[in-house]
Amino acid sequence: MRLFAIILLMLIFGCHSSDNNNESNAGSVYVEPSIDKNGKFRKGHVRKSVSTSKDAIKNQNRSRYYYQTRGKYRRKK
Repeated sequence: MRLFAIILLMLIFGCHSSDNNNESNAGSVYVEPSIDKNGKFRKGHVRKSVSTSKDAIKNQNRSRYYYQTRGKYRRKK
């Protein structure tokens, strides 16, 4: 009886933890598939959470500057 109870608890908690795999990325949100105003289909995806790092804005601006001024993404004048 005791062995049965242990196995039952393991199954319950095992299934419960596998259901939370989408929630393992704390703060991430699943965006469901949708159709935009032009009728184009958008696939579902996981949106990452907003960074709480104190250097996040600085890093975003540095990245934006890099891609606007170098490489194949540079604006042609």
